[in-house]
Amino acid sequence: MGYELPIFVSRILAEQPAAPRRVPMLAVARAVLAGADCAIYAAGGAALIVLAVLVQLSAAGPPASNTRVALVILGFGVLFGLLAAFRIWQVYLLVRFGDGQVVNIVKAEVGPARLSGSPWGEPMMSGGMPIAALGTYRFAASGETGRYYMQQWWAAALRPGQRLWVIRHRGRDVLYAPVT
Repeated sequence: MGYELPIFVSRILAEQPAAPRRVPMLAVARAVLAGADCAIYAAGGAALIVLAVLVQLSAAGPPASNTRVALVILGFGVLFGLLAAFRIWQVYLLVRFGDGQVVNIVKAEVGPARLSGSPWGEPMMSGGMPIAALGTYRFAASGETGRYYMQQWWAAALRPGQRLWVIRHRGRDVLYAPVT
């Protein structure tokens, strides 16, 4: 399973640099769900919902006990599903209305992942330890600098001098994509 989201975002920004962009919600959902991060949440949510139904239908234990257990499992399943839905909606809004700008990579490295990590990205490991791509960039238009931290394999290949799309929302850089 590849991480299609950065390529999808790159294509949209190249075709429609100015917001608001025409972005099909189904295409966003496909791109987001293609990533291991969101696929885990969506599949986990679906599996927990199915498990809740099976627990409720099972003959083991008293019916009231089954109902309580099934509702707890169902609750977790719905939460996982809502997390995936939230990410799809979040990316949709960012790609549709965010301020897409090209930046130049100034410094790029791969290092240990933060303990807090991120709920979004790919599982990146090296030597049994989680890793992440991090670095700095400069906006081509304004000269302003920013920092990135990504748990995505494509970002680990970034080098100084390369260009990158950055989507800003309310003055914060929130989504990155390669310039192709």
